[in-house]
Amino acid sequence: MFPPEIITDILSRLPVKSLLRFRCASTSWRSIIDSQDFVKMHLHQSISSNSNYSLILGGLGLYSVDLDSLDRAHILKPPFYYRSSDCISNSCNGLILAMSEPPVLWNPFSRKYKILPEALVEHPTLLCFSKVIYGLGYSSRNDDYKVVRVVEFRNEESHMWEYSETQIYSLKLNSWNSAEGFPYPLPYLKGNWGVHVNGALHTLVEDFFHLYSDKTIRIMAFGVENENHYEVMLPPKIRIKGVNMKLVVLEGCLCLVCANKYRANIWVMKEYGVEESWTKLISIGYETTDPDEMLKPLTYLKPLVYSKNGENVLLNCDEKRLVWYDLRRKTITNVTVSGLPFVIYPEVCVETLVSPVGLVLEKVDGVKKQEKLKEKKTLKNRYNDSI
Repeated sequence: MFPPEIITDILSRLPVKSLLRFRCASTSWRSIIDSQDFVKMHLHQSISSNSNYSLILGGLGLYSVDLDSLDRAHILKPPFYYRSSDCISNSCNGLILAMSEPPVLWNPFSRKYKILPEALVEHPTLLCFSKVIYGLGYSSRNDDYKVVRVVEFRNEESHMWEYSETQIYSLKLNSWNSAEGFPYPLPYLKGNWGVHVNGALHTLVEDFFHLYSDKTIRIMAFGVENENHYEVMLPPKIRIKGVNMKLVVLEGCLCLVCANKYRANIWVMKEYGVEESWTKLISIGYETTDPDEMLKPLTYLKPLVYSKNGENVLLNCDEKRLVWYDLRRKTITNVTVSGLPFVIYPEVCVETLVSPVGLVLEKVDGVKKQEKLKEKKTLKNRYNDSI
């Protein structure tokens, strides 16, 4: 018989699908797997060993692709209402936000989910229309998952940004609270932004005070823990004019994709918040004549994950295909994944047992269960007394 700590260590290295099966093996195993300490241990083990990762694809249906094999896309059938026109947000420790109506916090591996309560309803002025944007973040200090909801109000005629209102949902408290409105517009987002790094959501914004200089674009961050706004510096001396720019996340690091009709460059901030740590990771030109390596001018390029040996980066090209980019040889290899939809919106997601139900709600459910047992016992005693 193995000691409990050996059993726990072995279980922590398994994928979620196996763990859900092994919960039925014995009462002791179920107790281990259901404990919050094990949930955190399993998450840490997966991240540190770079294992149990998948691509979750939202948009035209929901699919998952195992990153170790990259062979087939499997259709996901969520246990809640999800339209094919909906999308998903970024991943935080295995949780994603499905943009349904209302939005849903969902663990696609354990299939547990929570429909968010209704937020405050905004009523724009007569000359404005509104746009709603969501982001998912994690507060490590409070071990709490937060959904940030920004409602932007824009002028009906000029479409210029007027102001915004912000609500933040706490999973632990299961409630929305108002926060200070964002002091800048979010023009680069399509309903959600998934750039969550170092406990903050990041986005590119236009600086209207420097329209005729090289500082027209800035990186702004919103810390979900302290609910504060701050700026993250761009790579020094990069070209901005005539360049399409996009922020993404690559294995916990902030990345900036800069592309024009001639070349695409990908920068990575290796040390968060340190301007000098920006490093050009990839530079792809479109002048190659090798058909196996050829990339047409891209309107969209997104790095997803490093290979196991760290020598390649998986790229999403124009939301239609996946390629491996060899960092040393600077070559491109197409990846064939059967069953992919025509358009792909992949997010890297680690398999975890993190529950979107929330600790507070679990305690409440436990109290309700005890009350029901007490009520049942009282009714039984009354029945016995009447005999």
